[in-house]
Amino acid sequence: MGLLSIHTQQYDHAVAWVSRAVQLIPKLEYLVTLGTVLRFQRRPQEAFEAFDKAAQLKPDAVELWRSRGDLLLELKRPAEALLSFQRVLQLNPQHWEAALKSGVLLHEEGRLEEALSCFNLCDELQPNQAPTLRSRGRSLSVLGRLNEAMADYMRAHALDSSDAANCANIGGILQSLDRNDEALPWLDEALRLQPDLPDALRNKAVWLRDHRRFDEAFAIYERLKALDPGNAKAEWNLSHLYLLTGNLEAGWAAREARWKVPGLPLARFEPPQPIWLGQECIDGKTIVIHFDEGFGDTIQFARYVPMVAVRGARVILVVPAALCSLLSRLPGVSECIPMVKGDLPAFDMYCPLSSLPLAFGTTLQTIPVAILLADSTHRMSASLGGSPRPSRQAADRPRLVRQSQSQERSQPLAATARPFAPSGPRCNLHQPAEGAAA
Repeated sequence: MGLLSIHTQQYDHAVAWVSRAVQLIPKLEYLVTLGTVLRFQRRPQEAFEAFDKAAQLKPDAVELWRSRGDLLLELKRPAEALLSFQRVLQLNPQHWEAALKSGVLLHEEGRLEEALSCFNLCDELQPNQAPTLRSRGRSLSVLGRLNEAMADYMRAHALDSSDAANCANIGGILQSLDRNDEALPWLDEALRLQPDLPDALRNKAVWLRDHRRFDEAFAIYERLKALDPGNAKAEWNLSHLYLLTGNLEAGWAAREARWKVPGLPLARFEPPQPIWLGQECIDGKTIVIHFDEGFGDTIQFARYVPMVAVRGARVILVVPAALCSLLSRLPGVSECIPMVKGDLPAFDMYCPLSSLPLAFGTTLQTIPVAILLADSTHRMSASLGGSPRPSRQAADRPRLVRQSQSQERSQPLAATARPFAPSGPRCNLHQPAEGAAA
């Protein structure tokens, strides 16, 4: 009766009949049939439970593990899905689909070299497959191997010229390689294929900004806001356009979106104490001001630190060890603590260094004068292995579709953002894992 109901597309009846059969005799074929029908009905949790039981009955059945993995993806349980697809590969190392899905999931976990191994296997099993080439190109681009990524994206385009995201990726890589004149046709082609593709729109807005076509760039950001009002990447890039065109107040505010940009390499400090962005009185309070972006950004924004002390706060400055010798000489700094140290004294509030211009409502007329600490620069230069220089804004660069790692930092945050916990309530200073989902 269950099979008859399936043939007549009476799926509710089919579930009832097959469920009854499973209760009487939990045979493998009954569980597979039940899982298949439940999946047809878009009931993924119940379908997963059926396939999971089936896999327990026959643990060497490749397709059961594949179906189990697919359902876990539908249920947004990627870590468990990866284990299922890896089990498929253990049972059948030649399974192209499992290798591809394992690679994609490994990429999302930031396990990029492992992902590349999976994509290389896919290319060996079935050469010249556009999904393989696009996925491998994405991992290569995040690893900074842009020329190799470009080669894969171009091969994918030759196989399938209708993929808008792939065109946007090619345009984004060309921008990252400073081949801007070549990039624009690819971005335009991406938008011809998919007019509302966010990454292509963001990359084109950056291209327009770099060519000083500011009104057109602003128009694209307005379009992005309408398409996706909470898009942090667009807000972050827009902040740089505001700053470039002199609207500093809007720019500083928009830069706070950086905390929501997936994969942006930031040193995150998330204690239970409240953040200070200039609103509250800090007279008599102890405030931690912490490193959050590159070395150059830190040196630029350090000019604000004495202004915090002028407001009556006791300032604890937390920066990478290589900067302590220089920045400990700032007026008003009570303590300068390297990030490698494990504990902080008690404090009341905190503020990221890069948020200080927002806290002080900085405009073109109120930019504070830089503080020169030349007598310490030779020691900082030696600790960095060269002359200190400001970093360029990494996320201000073109974005590859779903790319999540900056290529332009004066000092990699991976080398500086280590676990860091204050005394009393514990908290961590850390950077996000690479490959975060976009």
